[in-house]
Amino acid sequence: MDLQTAIQNIKQGKIAPVYFIQGQENYLIDRLEDTLIQDYLAGEKNDFNYISFDMEAVPIQDAIMEANTLSFFNEKRLIMVRQPYFLTATNKRTGIDHQTDTLLDYAKAPAPDVVLVVVANYEKLDKRKKVVKKLQDHAQVVDATEMQEGQVKNYIQALIKDAHKEIAPQALAEFLKRTNYQLTQSVNDLEKLLLFTGDYNNITKENVEKVVSPTLDDEVFHLTDYVITRKTEAALTLYRNLIAQKKQPIAMLALLESNFRLYTQIAQLQRLGYDQGSIAKSLKVHPYRVKITSRQMQAYPPARLMQGYMRLVELDDAIKTGRIDENLGMEWFILDFCGQAS
Repeated sequence: MDLQTAIQNIKQGKIAPVYFIQGQENYLIDRLEDTLIQDYLAGEKNDFNYISFDMEAVPIQDAIMEANTLSFFNEKRLIMVRQPYFLTATNKRTGIDHQTDTLLDYAKAPAPDVVLVVVANYEKLDKRKKVVKKLQDHAQVVDATEMQEGQVKNYIQALIKDAHKEIAPQALAEFLKRTNYQLTQSVNDLEKLLLFTGDYNNITKENVEKVVSPTLDDEVFHLTDYVITRKTEAALTLYRNLIAQKKQPIAMLALLESNFRLYTQIAQLQRLGYDQGSIAKSLKVHPYRVKITSRQMQAYPPARLMQGYMRLVELDDAIKTGRIDENLGMEWFILDFCGQAS
């Protein structure tokens, strides 16, 4: 079930006793939890009717015992189960003995006046495990996976409409570019944008540029492009501007190195016939970043990408071993790789 349907059902009083949320979109997870607090707990959240259990700290049977314990005040209760790593293929050594059969037994016969929410905030679950299979059978599964570009765009447009405002196409495009089409970040930045525009009904591109700052990742993404395409002046100007903003050279080096590595991996997968969606899934990268990078790959010879990556690895080692100053090393790399070092 998608999140919007689950929320509509809750608002209509159709509340499942056990929810199994799958996905890493924190905003969607928070929305479902907030809806349960407002509509199931009547907006009254306290230490008696709301309890959250971290499975990396306590066993699942503690949460189940709490769910099966009668409330002293005969009130409805919401119990959240977080970080259930035992649903994945990861073998974490927490020293905790999770008796997962207690969760399965509870899902088959849940307690009255209790809603249990299992938040599986992971990219992938181990569907071979009995506990995963049975939860999917007996709980209400809610999809909280990351939205695609078009879905994020539509969602943000709907929020803007709900706020009785309009946004120009160029402004929306700039906004989504700066938030990398990430839903959680987009919603957070939209709140700032709505506050900034106040009583004005129209959101302009200028509004977006003033309120939504590009992340360091975005800035280094542009720096990478300038370096590879030998735009020396643009690369140095951007780098020095970032230094003036108190950004650390070593942090930029790490991102630059990561970008070159990502580009070489994308180039290799493209040669193997992978499409953009498959590349994003294989490399665990947001589809928007793969889309933008793939569009620019024609200007990035694979051999040059690998050469740049190896030089950055060498520079990283030289800086960490004290053989070169980090700022001097970064500027030298830009000049050298762009072909203008003396």
